[in-house]
Amino acid sequence: MGGGGTAPKMKMSDALILTGITLLLGGLFMHAWVTPINHSASDPPFTNGASMMEDDSFRISVKVDNETTLRIVLKDETGDILTAESFVLAANEEHNEELTINKGGFYSYEIDTKNTGATITVDIERKLMLDMLPFPFGALFLALGIYQRSATTLEPPKTMQIGQIEAEVMDAELEV
Repeated sequence: MGGGGTAPKMKMSDALILTGITLLLGGLFMHAWVTPINHSASDPPFTNGASMMEDDSFRISVKVDNETTLRIVLKDETGDILTAESFVLAANEEHNEELTINKGGFYSYEIDTKNTGATITVDIERKLMLDMLPFPFGALFLALGIYQRSATTLEPPKTMQIGQIEAEVMDAELEV
């Protein structure tokens, strides 16, 4: 490691701007990024789950490669089957299903394409939209940081008193 050195302190306005932008970008990725899953014919049935609150829902979209029977099963946290539905799909057909939760808890789903390749997209629709909280906080931090930055740039020059003389403090610019 190199020798010790000092770095200038980070201004509060810069820290607020950085925090605000991070929250906004993080919220965008968290909320809007839904990656489709490529499920091959040799894979076992696709299972996953999430903690859900009342009136939240799973939005499942499945596009199959060949003609098959699609089976979608929803289970609660004890493993009891709440719904089990089967659909016959033609080649390259897409099926959309929305499974709404009536009581909060952990729920899992299983998607079986019966040895046929498929593209699966699952999105969780939140009733209370708690995943949107980073956006107002990020905007608030960003606005506060920009406000502080603009307030400091409009300040009059700093002065210091040396004895009886008041002098303006000047920053030096050194060229190498």
